[in-house]
Amino acid sequence: MKKINTLLLIILLPIYLFAQKSDTVSTSAITSDSHLSAVSDTIVDFDIFANDEPLNITLKYDITSFIRNKKKGEYLDAIMQIHFSDNLTKTKNIRIKARGNFRRGHCMFPPIHLNFSTHPIQNKVLKGTKKLKLVTHCSTLKEYKNYILKEYLAYKMYNVLSDNSFRVKLLHITYIDTGKKKKFYQQYGFLIEPIDLVAKRNSSIEVDPTFIKKENVFEVDADGVALFQYMIGNTDWRIKGGHNMKFTKSLTKVTNQVMPVPYDFDFSGFVGTRYSYPQEWTSIDDVKDREYLGYCRENDLDYLANIKKFEDSKEEILNTIAEFNYMSERDRESAIDFINGFFKEIKDTEDFLYTLKIECRSRADF
Repeated sequence: MKKINTLLLIILLPIYLFAQKSDTVSTSAITSDSHLSAVSDTIVDFDIFANDEPLNITLKYDITSFIRNKKKGEYLDAIMQIHFSDNLTKTKNIRIKARGNFRRGHCMFPPIHLNFSTHPIQNKVLKGTKKLKLVTHCSTLKEYKNYILKEYLAYKMYNVLSDNSFRVKLLHITYIDTGKKKKFYQQYGFLIEPIDLVAKRNSSIEVDPTFIKKENVFEVDADGVALFQYMIGNTDWRIKGGHNMKFTKSLTKVTNQVMPVPYDFDFSGFVGTRYSYPQEWTSIDDVKDREYLGYCRENDLDYLANIKKFEDSKEEILNTIAEFNYMSERDRESAIDFINGFFKEIKDTEDFLYTLKIECRSRADF
């Protein structure tokens, strides 16, 4: 983080000295919206998803009203401050609304759409981005802190396996309630990279999932997603209909096939939320169990190529958890044990292939 701040200060110092009167107030000094005149975006080349250091932000809005009306999915005015350092804060006048079919109804603090359409982002990477998905802590109960951190790690593990994946940015969030209760909360959360940026990084475009069928998806990519979902113990996904799945199509390859991009891992056994449950299209009774939901393949080589990829990535995947110091050592060890259970399975290739063949799905099923 020190390296990032040093670089930012070198780049921005002349501009900052000129604009000292912009809003660099601390959260404790915030009293009204009139004191929050927005600073211009000066960090034009900053890629918010390019490093793993958490970013400090403040969200100021009527939390009381937001929670009361979360099921309606209506927009609410808010102010977002991004604290790059003690002396450098960037402010955005935004709108927010609750999102997520299940979590919007279940969570006190459901996931949020951050809408920048009224105050556009002037940044090389995020230019043109009107919305960002923010994954929140759901509840202030202690155990929910680990849920948000483990779901973040699920995204990071899939980043190891595929560039065609959503990057995420861990956040330290201060929530300031402008409503009647005047409370404030400090929690972890994370931003999810927009799908159009995922597509752009991979020289592709997003495609409508409505009519995607088994034969429309690259087999190696579909099987890679299925194996990853098996690794984290997640059944809350389907290729058919694009349930918790986006799709991109290459702009450089002459093909009609698409690549899947999975998201939403809170129902996985790896995250282990108290509200998760196996989906109706599975036969397991506990999310801590695993079931392979990939398509059936006639040739073992189709399975073996992906199995080898996971084996080759084992050390990096486990290190992603082991080096994540925002969870306790005990919680990291527990998370590593769960993933190691998968690697123990695939070590016996013959038995694991048998498991895949008896659990795999036909085109009609999935």
